[in-house]
Amino acid sequence: MDPLDLSLDDHRTLQAIGILADVLDGVDGPGGLDTVLVSKALRQVIATKSKPAFEFASRAFNTLDPEVRRKVKADADTAAQGAVDLRSRVGGFLATPTKKPVPQGPVVGQQPNFITALNLRSRRRPTPPSS
Repeated sequence: MDPLDLSLDDHRTLQAIGILADVLDGVDGPGGLDTVLVSKALRQVIATKSKPAFEFASRAFNTLDPEVRRKVKADADTAAQGAVDLRSRVGGFLATPTKKPVPQGPVVGQQPNFITALNLRSRRRPTPPSS
């Protein structure tokens, strides 16, 4: 697949571009300024969803030192896998059915427990007349 055939309207593509930009922001040492510029170009792609911006960012990335590109690729792969793992954990958590609320009073057809019965009894007592 040609990298220029990517859909810039796809949420996952934009997320992957964002992960790559985040990794580029974290590069230290020689070439650090270059990686920041590439990161900004990638963020421009996310903001505009423009093919020319993507082509520019792609060319800028290819000008980076090959060793920096390899490290960025490895770090981005790790970060992307972490994002997938997190999404699956959060997705599973969000899909967990919530517990039904515990009824606050007697439910029709059920015997009230002792405390509920006492509370109901105290509500039914007439207030003693004041003298």
